[in-house]
Amino acid sequence: MKPQVKLSILLVIALLLLSPGQALADELSAQFGGNPLVVPVGHSVESVFALSTDAHIAGSVREVVLVINGDVYLEPTAQTDLVIDLGGQVFNPANVTVKTGVFRLSLTPQFVNQLFIGLAMILGLWLARLIISVFGIVLLTGLGFVLRKRLQQGENLLSTSFLRLFAIGLAASLMITGLMILLSLTVVGIPLAILIFIVGIAAIFLGILPVMEYIGKETLSPRLLEYPALSKWFILALLLVSVSNLPLIGVIVLLGVAFTGLGVALTTFWMYLKERKRRTPNIK
Repeated sequence: MKPQVKLSILLVIALLLLSPGQALADELSAQFGGNPLVVPVGHSVESVFALSTDAHIAGSVREVVLVINGDVYLEPTAQTDLVIDLGGQVFNPANVTVKTGVFRLSLTPQFVNQLFIGLAMILGLWLARLIISVFGIVLLTGLGFVLRKRLQQGENLLSTSFLRLFAIGLAASLMITGLMILLSLTVVGIPLAILIFIVGIAAIFLGILPVMEYIGKETLSPRLLEYPALSKWFILALLLVSVSNLPLIGVIVLLGVAFTGLGVALTTFWMYLKERKRRTPNIK
């Protein structure tokens, strides 16, 4: 390398090292506690982050000033795009124009308590949904595996009159709901209303099984249906629970499957009673 080139490189490095800090544009200026963070006049940074301390802005901040548990002081010469202060105040006596805006959130004890209560409720609802989903998957998988050889009649009904079974289940659910409301108005009828509710839920779960298998045969790949019985029912239960957890659509799908399942259970039970009555000899 020529001596002139070496000398030029050394001069450039020396100028960069000896140049004042105000002439440099830093990427991020951060301060955690201690003395306030200061961006002096003529200094330019990308962003400012201060935690548990104040920020005095007199220079230029091209992106955002983020201060947590501290105050922001905007001097008349300050230039910034966005100011966010969490748990402090924003002082702007010269009414400096902030391009995007100033956002401040006061972390008072009352707000923090309400925030924790809200987060606890959200977490509790999420855990409840998770527990119910896991319970539903386990229950439907177990019932489907145990009763897999007794679902053919329900599938035959679904293949011929799906909409009719849905209508029967919808009408029956409305009648059961009305009967439960009437019974719950009296002290004596409350246990009977609870019993009807339990029987109705059991009928829905039993009726959902042939609905799941029917929909699975109509929509899923034949290769999935060739899996072992336990794996197949786990996949069907997982798909039903996953779709049921979707916003709005999940509720509609779950109600449709539940009403149809109730219709299947009631129709199957009615056909069983009819067949049993036909086989029973008349005694005169």
